[in-house]
Amino acid sequence: MRSVMAVSLPMELLRKLSREAKEIHSSRSEIVRRALQQHFFVRDFSNARNRILGEMNRKGISKTEEQIFDEIS
Repeated sequence: MRSVMAVSLPMELLRKLSREAKEIHSSRSEIVRRALQQHFFVRDFSNARNRILGEMNRKGISKTEEQIFDEIS
């Protein structure tokens, strides 16, 4: 199910959004949807990362993110 939502944007941001939509042959709505999806993905990833690093810290595990990546890759 979809809903319509009104968003207030500064004129310059609306101009940039309109130009981008025209350049990539997309709608302004689609660009905003993708931006929100990306925003929530980054936020959720960051929250998960912080929880994991906090748990590692509580358990006395001190590894860099690079070391962890190397181990799981």
